[in-house]
Amino acid sequence: MNSADTPIHSANSSAAESRYRPRMLRPLIWLVLTLASVFFVASLQFLPVDFWIRLGYYVFAGQPFDSIHFRAEIWKHADDGLIYMMSAMGILLAHEFGHYIATQIYKIPATLPYCIPCPISPVGTFGAVIFMDGKKADRRQIFDIGIAGPLAGLVVAIPVVWHGVSLLDLQGEAYGPFEIELPLLIQWIYQWTHQGALAPDVVVFSQLNAYFVAGWFGLIVTGLNMVPMGQLDGGHVTYTLFGTAAHWIARILMVLVIAYQVYCQSMMFVLMIVLIMMVGLEHPPTRDDQVPLGSARWVIGLASLAIPILCLAPSIIIVR
Repeated sequence: MNSADTPIHSANSSAAESRYRPRMLRPLIWLVLTLASVFFVASLQFLPVDFWIRLGYYVFAGQPFDSIHFRAEIWKHADDGLIYMMSAMGILLAHEFGHYIATQIYKIPATLPYCIPCPISPVGTFGAVIFMDGKKADRRQIFDIGIAGPLAGLVVAIPVVWHGVSLLDLQGEAYGPFEIELPLLIQWIYQWTHQGALAPDVVVFSQLNAYFVAGWFGLIVTGLNMVPMGQLDGGHVTYTLFGTAAHWIARILMVLVIAYQVYCQSMMFVLMIVLIMMVGLEHPPTRDDQVPLGSARWVIGLASLAIPILCLAPSIIIVR
């Protein structure tokens, strides 16, 4: 994901330049924290909430925490932790550096990617973001910057999820606290890698493997970022394709998403809805909205609108 800030007055130009000057230490710290977070949740078999509940019980009960058992549990599944950490973060960083490299090609001031750890989430992270001075980019540049991240992420995510799906064994007993609803793309991959087998709608907790979860997470991140709203990657693409008509696309889609959440009595996308509304549902103008995209970018842009359809499932995670 990348965020293009609104124009800054010339009196604050020096502050703006300082804001977007590449810094190494802070992004590196957040990267290390996120690597630790995703390793942590995968080593706990994607059930970190159980750990935090147990820790909270020990704290409030005034009892010593069983650190020996905790370390043994982490060590037991350390291989899953490393596989998931390298795969999931490889996808995430490919996505963000796709954006970052595009900004550097066009000399658009931008920060390095900031990863966001979340050790209470089953996936261990809220993703990552870069900030760029979007007012200095024209229509074609915004398109290239917006689309570069999802395409780079998919280049890594598809082989990872392909391998993870090929390792799935759905013959054993299915049990566990949640199940993952499969996007259309994963269902297609399953049918290709398991010839003659009917693709399932969901994969239950006990059937998961680290490669599959990392690839599935990469597709979810890509699909969510390509939703055509605001300054999400999909918002950049639709604005550069359709101009201000993209604002109506975003408004109508937001109404449909909220209506779906109410109908299903689900809280799945509430946080994302709030964040999008806070940043702004409408995409700001580029430096020059009249720069032509060319036929190749039109084809790529229109094709990319299918990414959310292929990479997202209606409920994503279902609690059993």
